Amino acid sequence: MSLGVKVVAASVDSVESVAKLREGLHVGYPMYAEVDAAALAEATGASVHIGEDRTFTHATAFLVNPEGIISNAVYSTGPIGRFTASEIIRKTMFEQRK
Repeated sequence: MSLGVKVVAASVDSVESVAKLREGLHVGYPMYAEVDAAALAEATGASVHIGEDRTFTHATAFLVNPEGIISNAVYSTGPIGRFTASEIIRKTMFEQRK
């Protein structure tokens, strides 16, 4: 069953680091690297951590409907509270039934 869902990811980490992560996760979707943390936060509302040694955005995820409208958003500043595949499937199926 195909739900017609597209997945992309973005990170402030280096190209090499993201390539290694993508390989380790065995994912088939695009993962963009070296994204500007401040610009991403400005555009999405993501939380930004600005440290002496590293600046990064906390996990931020969106489900965007075919009309380009965000139907669900998740912002997380820790290892919990992130989308799971089953939640994305459930939400997508719910939206498609409307």
